[in-house]
Amino acid sequence: MLDLGMFGAPSEDVGVTDVAVEGSRRTHAAVVATAAVALGLLAFAADSVAGVVGQVLIALTSSGFAWGMAAFLAGRSAATAKRAVGGATSLLVLATLLYYLLVLMVSRRWSGGTLEDGTSADLLGLRSVAIMTALWLTGSLVAGPMLGLLGHIVRVGKASTSTLAAGAICGLLSGEGWQAVMQAPPWQLLTVADPYQAEFFRGVVVGELVKIVLPIVVLAWLATAHRLWRAWPMLLTAAISSGALSAALWYVLYAAANSS
Repeated sequence: MLDLGMFGAPSEDVGVTDVAVEGSRRTHAAVVATAAVALGLLAFAADSVAGVVGQVLIALTSSGFAWGMAAFLAGRSAATAKRAVGGATSLLVLATLLYYLLVLMVSRRWSGGTLEDGTSADLLGLRSVAIMTALWLTGSLVAGPMLGLLGHIVRVGKASTSTLAAGAICGLLSGEGWQAVMQAPPWQLLTVADPYQAEFFRGVVVGELVKIVLPIVVLAWLATAHRLWRAWPMLLTAAISSGALSAALWYVLYAAANSS
């Protein structure tokens, strides 16, 4: 005789699995949302800090490295590739919206200016905020899926694909720093005679170095955590090539932002 009780266990197991998956999804979404809020708030706060400390804080909270690293970690912690892409993209989009909402409503840096004829420049300021918001949202929608997927691949991929992904993420995260160094070499900035400008430029140089050194630290961490050192030539090649590409993209992005 067929034992009807044998059908009970599988259905219970499936139910438990569904609950676990749903719980994991909600936890990941909550972490992503929390990280987005923290990133937006920290980036906004860093804008108000002057001097060398301000430049370092901007490098740590309001730079391509900081935001790219957050998106990468969101992807690395996701259970599936789809969730990695969605989480990383959502994080960048939410952080961008929060940051510019704070600029619009709290600091109001766009207001108070005047044109040459003495009239208010507020409309131009609002236009600039709108353009920058659209520009960085576009960047979030492009970079988010890529960074999230790379994070997921580093964790679950085969040794060769994990190595390529780890090298690529190092290069992508350091691209803004390399672009800044090429645009304004540190040895030129440090020779400025004016003491007030010299202090500012020292902060700029420190910020540039932070954006380059920390991605290398991240690469060393990933290579150690995932045992990728044996393939160091592939790791180095991926880092250099993606770093060059990232620097070029940052140059184009800043050129577009400055022309708006």
